[in-house]
Amino acid sequence: MRKTLIFLLILLWLCSGRSNALVNYEAAPLEVKGVLLLQDAANPGAYYYLPKAPRVALGPDGRPAFSMVKFVDPDGKTSGGLLHMLVTLTLPSDELEALRQAFRKVRPGAEIVGPVPLLQEKEGSFQVVSGTLSDKGFTRTLISSGRAPLTPGSQAAIAAVLDQHGATLLWDSLKSPTSDVSVSIRAYYEAVLPSITAHVSADISTVYEHFSKVKNVQEEYTRDQIRQITDELVRTGVIKVEVTERLPGEAGNKAIQGLVDLLSRKLTELIFDQKTGFTAIPKREKAVEPGQIKGRQQKGFLARIFTSTGNQKYYTDNQFVLKDRSDINRGVFSINLTRRTVIKVPYDTAGNLSGFYTAYKDDPQIFKVVNLADPAFQKREIFFRLDGDFAPAFEGLVNFVSVLLKKRYPTGEEATGELIFTREDVRKGNLSKSWRYARLGEKGASWMTYAYQVTWSLRGQRKLTSDWQETMDPIVTLAPPLRRLDLTIDADRLSFEESEVRAAVVQVRYRLFGHLYTQRLAVLKATDGESLSDYVLFIDPRSPIEYQVSWFYSDGQRLKQDWKTLEEGYLFLMPPE
Repeated sequence: MRKTLIFLLILLWLCSGRSNALVNYEAAPLEVKGVLLLQDAANPGAYYYLPKAPRVALGPDGRPAFSMVKFVDPDGKTSGGLLHMLVTLTLPSDELEALRQAFRKVRPGAEIVGPVPLLQEKEGSFQVVSGTLSDKGFTRTLISSGRAPLTPGSQAAIAAVLDQHGATLLWDSLKSPTSDVSVSIRAYYEAVLPSITAHVSADISTVYEHFSKVKNVQEEYTRDQIRQITDELVRTGVIKVEVTERLPGEAGNKAIQGLVDLLSRKLTELIFDQKTGFTAIPKREKAVEPGQIKGRQQKGFLARIFTSTGNQKYYTDNQFVLKDRSDINRGVFSINLTRRTVIKVPYDTAGNLSGFYTAYKDDPQIFKVVNLADPAFQKREIFFRLDGDFAPAFEGLVNFVSVLLKKRYPTGEEATGELIFTREDVRKGNLSKSWRYARLGEKGASWMTYAYQVTWSLRGQRKLTSDWQETMDPIVTLAPPLRRLDLTIDADRLSFEESEVRAAVVQVRYRLFGHLYTQRLAVLKATDGESLSDYVLFIDPRSPIEYQVSWFYSDGQRLKQDWKTLEEGYLFLMPPE
């Protein structure tokens, strides 16, 4: 019996599941200072506040996170406006504290634990409702975060770019008591509602009554034995099972109904089991039977054999025995089962941007009109181009050239950039690139000063980097620190035949970045159709260039001349005598 009761208690504990951060749907909400307060499903002393409407978030300095800018171009090229704001559902700290103080007076001992935990099912729960911002003719771009700021402290962003008509309409709308911009939020919160209630009760009683009466009279060898035994067993049991469904059709109701059936079956076994249950029959009391009364005078041996023989002495024997016993067992059971269901309670709210212009019209960080002709918006574009004379160097000598740019402002801030000219750019003819930087309100002509640094990447994994240079030039021509030499080699082919010269080989020797290089430049043959050959050489600016000619004759002889300094860009060859 004890095991069965423990089993029933465990089932009851399993049925009474506790909810976490859920609202009690049946508890009447409280309204304090215009804010609706909902009771927690698990803790009756805990309440959540339901935000009234979305509002513009406040920054760390207490200023609203809102900005409306109108920009005007005197030349009429562009005009319009910018709108940006952050929206939240959380109450400000001062309003929340005032709400808590007022709530303590209404409900002493209870507390506000925070906002109602809100959830959203899908995208689109956060929308901007505005005729101006939704009109593509007035609004060039509208961007919003798309998700509602439902968690405490979270924020949603809204940004829009308007043309001149949309900016004017929105600006004037913000001056009205109700502006043209509203923010709509659709969400839901979870509440607990009893979906099924069951009541199982049992009233049982077991009654055992025993009554025995014996009257014995012996006179003249006659005996009247009157024996009356009354045994009565009364067992009555009443079980009531009541189930009330508040939300029919749910799969969970089948589970609770099965639990109720299980409890009913266990109670029935507990009550009507006549061996171990409450209705078990007690041990019966024996009635008084012949021979149970001690001390009676009995007939002698001969008298019992010969009933009419002899004359036995008479004994008077009158005895009475009365028994009364009553056993009553009673038991009453009452079990209440309740299944709670979590439901989604929709929450729709909207807030309007009203009163901002009246409160912050003199704050330039909130409402601002900007003239695009202001020096703060002026920008300068500078150009860097490669010197075309050094374009051939990219075919074998130069890998690429990079330009680092830097503009330093009086505030200490810097604007930086980088331009790169590759071998592919040169082959495509892209010898010019530009970089822009803003004036940012800098006064005087000093805003045109910037700095740059050039790095040449040369073959052989060598790099040549210049120092930082400041300039105001709008165009800078890039050239490596080399001297270009255009060399033309000419020869008298008729003299080659007369001197029986088969070919002449020309080598040059020069310094490049401090290293001495020797290069076979040209091979001139007597059978060449062209007498002139052009070559381009890049050497150190102040380094001389030398050449050497080797003559090869038809008979196999070879004559190598000494190195000579090249004085100019034209070299005419004649076979030696």
